[in-house]
Amino acid sequence: MKKPLIQINLLDRLLSGKKPYGWLIGVILILYLPSLFFGFSYLDDNVLILDNLFFLKDLGNFFTTFVQEVFHISHASAAYYRPILTISFMLDAQISGAKPFFYHFSNVAIHVITTCLVYSFLKRLNFKKELAFLFSLIFAVHPVLAQAVAWVPGRNDSLLAMFTLATLISFFKYIEKPNMKNCLYQIGFFGLSLFTKESAIFIPVVCLFYLVVILRKKLFSSITIPLYVGWAFFYFVWFLLRTIALTEPIKYTATHIIRSFVFNSPAVLIYLGKILFPFNLSVIPIIEGTTLIFGVITLLAIVLLLIFSKEKNTRMILFGTLWFFAFLLPSFIRPNSNYVADFMEHRLYLPLIGVFIVLSEIDYLKKLNWQKTKVLIGSGMVVLILIVFNAFHLPIFKDSLSFWKNAVKYSYKHPLAHKNLGAMYYLAGNKDEAEKEYRISIGLNPVETMIHNNLGLIYMDRGEMDKAENEFKAELTINPGYDNAFFNYGLLEFYRKNYDKAEELWLTTLMVNPDKIEALKNLYIISAQKKEFNKAAYFQNELEKRGIPFP
Repeated sequence: MKKPLIQINLLDRLLSGKKPYGWLIGVILILYLPSLFFGFSYLDDNVLILDNLFFLKDLGNFFTTFVQEVFHISHASAAYYRPILTISFMLDAQISGAKPFFYHFSNVAIHVITTCLVYSFLKRLNFKKELAFLFSLIFAVHPVLAQAVAWVPGRNDSLLAMFTLATLISFFKYIEKPNMKNCLYQIGFFGLSLFTKESAIFIPVVCLFYLVVILRKKLFSSITIPLYVGWAFFYFVWFLLRTIALTEPIKYTATHIIRSFVFNSPAVLIYLGKILFPFNLSVIPIIEGTTLIFGVITLLAIVLLLIFSKEKNTRMILFGTLWFFAFLLPSFIRPNSNYVADFMEHRLYLPLIGVFIVLSEIDYLKKLNWQKTKVLIGSGMVVLILIVFNAFHLPIFKDSLSFWKNAVKYSYKHPLAHKNLGAMYYLAGNKDEAEKEYRISIGLNPVETMIHNNLGLIYMDRGEMDKAENEFKAELTINPGYDNAFFNYGLLEFYRKNYDKAEELWLTTLMVNPDKIEALKNLYIISAQKKEFNKAAYFQNELEKRGIPFP
């Protein structure tokens, strides 16, 4: 029995013109409205934003962001070069300062733009508009992507997705109409992607695969040469500025990279499983303690459905697979093998689009009759279920304590989770619970950095100075370049009235980190107290050079 014409016309009207973008925007704003009032998690956002406000609030530092490591690690090994992320925080800081509202607002805005680009991109790949809209709606509300929206630093992956999609859309336009305008847009968006996150280096690979394998065009032609020149230019500039920014970069050997891929490969199943079964979502999931069964089921289901699909486009399946792995696997390479590798869910933000491309070649989805009521109801139920899961998952990002309690709940064997939950308890004044979490962290990883330093602070607060001293010494044995341990040890000696020892430790702090403002202030104070006015003047001058008010 044919459906009434009025039902068909209603669906067409709902998805006509720009209306799908309006639906997507509305759903996102309603779902993520609570996140605007969330606080900071104290996972990276405290370092990237709160500890860095003096830099972010000065727009004169705009170009400086291109020659600095994202965490501003000037005097130790560094790994992350993300100037666009810093610039985005800089723009937020002009309005929001240390208040989290506008940072969260920007995260939601970026998600809105990216979701709209997903819809546009999928239509460019010749998806039916109904299927393109369904996938875009799933992208908008899927709880596995909530971390990219509700956790402020998660925006680095939504920024990357936004610029990557803009790059690909511009690439399609350029191939269809090869003029200078489209070429410059494509190259420009690629540059923005590259300065957002390192995995963008694979964007040209994805573009060329589509050009040669999907469109079956020549690799070298009058159309592609301008692209190669533009890509090469940004590769060179990016590599040059990154080399300047990472003055002591962490070395990646071929052996280290291969080992990272091999040991972390089960995480592919973790990510796949969370797409179809968004259960047990965690802010810092690790392989140990995370079930792979959902990933196995998801992978088998996709493979079997593709095998029995008679009208599949194998080249498009390969394109989607390349997309998924090209943008996911780089996150498996960890800069420090001493730390437990985590597989945070925001990293699935861009790779998920590759899964959509693969799924689009399943006959069942390709042949969906959108005029049937049961198809519309079924699709709506899928989206509604994801919205409900997201709504229940979202509150874990509301504050730092909720964030780290979730980390411990689902990644109990992760020493970082216990360490940072301990830090949150310490900041809340619950030092007994803090000590308990620190002890668990040490039990999981005896060389976990910062733990002994934090225990030293607890004992110092309690007046147990000898125990505090032992903890600071233990920290410096494990982590001899940790400036905070030297600084806090100096505080301990200052409270003991061992002023010469305190001065020595704070001078050592500055040797490790010349920009440690608290050490400069304390050295100024102790020099003034000892009436060593030349020294006091020197430290005063150093503070003024850094724009710090006179103590």
